[in-house]
Amino acid sequence: MAEIILEGVTKRFADGTVAVRDATFTVRDGELFILVGPSGCGKSTLLNMIVGLEEMSGGDLRVDGRSMRGVDPKDRDMAMVFQSYAIYPHMSVRENIAFPLKLAKVSAEETALRVSQVAEMLGLSLLLDRKPETLSGGQRQRVAMGRAMVRRPKVFLLDEPLSNLDAQFRGQMRAELARLQRRLGVTTVYVTHDQTEAMTLGDRVAILRAGEVQQVATPRELYSAPANLFVAGFIGTPPMNLLPARIGDDRLSFATAEISLTLDERAAIDLPNGPLIVGIRPESLVPVDDAEATSSLRGTVDLVEWLGSELFVHLDLGTAGLESPAALAAAGVTSSAGVQRLIARLDPDASFERGQTLGLGVSLASLHLFHPETGDQVRATV
Repeated sequence: MAEIILEGVTKRFADGTVAVRDATFTVRDGELFILVGPSGCGKSTLLNMIVGLEEMSGGDLRVDGRSMRGVDPKDRDMAMVFQSYAIYPHMSVRENIAFPLKLAKVSAEETALRVSQVAEMLGLSLLLDRKPETLSGGQRQRVAMGRAMVRRPKVFLLDEPLSNLDAQFRGQMRAELARLQRRLGVTTVYVTHDQTEAMTLGDRVAILRAGEVQQVATPRELYSAPANLFVAGFIGTPPMNLLPARIGDDRLSFATAEISLTLDERAAIDLPNGPLIVGIRPESLVPVDDAEATSSLRGTVDLVEWLGSELFVHLDLGTAGLESPAALAAAGVTSSAGVQRLIARLDPDASFERGQTLGLGVSLASLHLFHPETGDQVRATV
């Protein structure tokens, strides 16, 4: 097992493109650490620098205190599993798993023992004499994992290992990978663009955007206390509702509603009077009756999505009466023709109709507040 420390790691390509900028974080010994973000954000480049397939342009990378600068990939004691599986079609499952040991000139007896152990662990014992073309996608992925595991490396690196599988097998393999990693206890860095994979698999998660690390935290911390607007909008299905608002001495004003603030509540918000951005998770919204309309967000039901155990109601709040802060656009949050919309996760046994007027209440304690210019979280909650 191993601890990996990155300090100011940067990758600048020959054309001047900066793929990764000043990445600084620690992957703890034995943890399953996730790198997640949209396509092109630098996740795979960062992984390639860890394994040594890409050279760092700046900063330092240490494994158990030893700098990896100038250390060849073969000498880093790391095993990588690629999105494409990269297994040899002319070899049997047994030969594919054994291949790294053959290169390392491990004895035939030891090789047979290790292959048998890994195959049993991965449920491949009955498939050892088959060729890859006869295997399912999930079985091929397990062969690729077996070839990495048989080396007994200090670090596993996985680059989008499940993206070629359909949704059903992806969920199954995700659970298998989590159980396997915990059983082995090997330090693992896992790259994905899928926030569901990140949130369900990771002990901790690093969110990247445009080559920069936005936040490193546990899945629960990312959800309950996002560092900025990008993280708030990226984590969660559906994502957090983000609305322009304005704060005064005693009230929080939206385009179509106002919420009164006590002196203590106002004092807890570290912003001067003026614009801000309010984040509301879909599950924090509850229907209210007309008597409570003055303290609710009211609009027209635009779409109802019933999923059996969940119900999502999309609410059209009307044309925004407040200027949309620049931080919303910078975080990739846009509205259609200035119309503000909310998504609420409501009781699946309730019934709502398109075109219905609906009021949604929210407690102050569940609001997330963001700076209108930087997009940084002002407080996790009021």
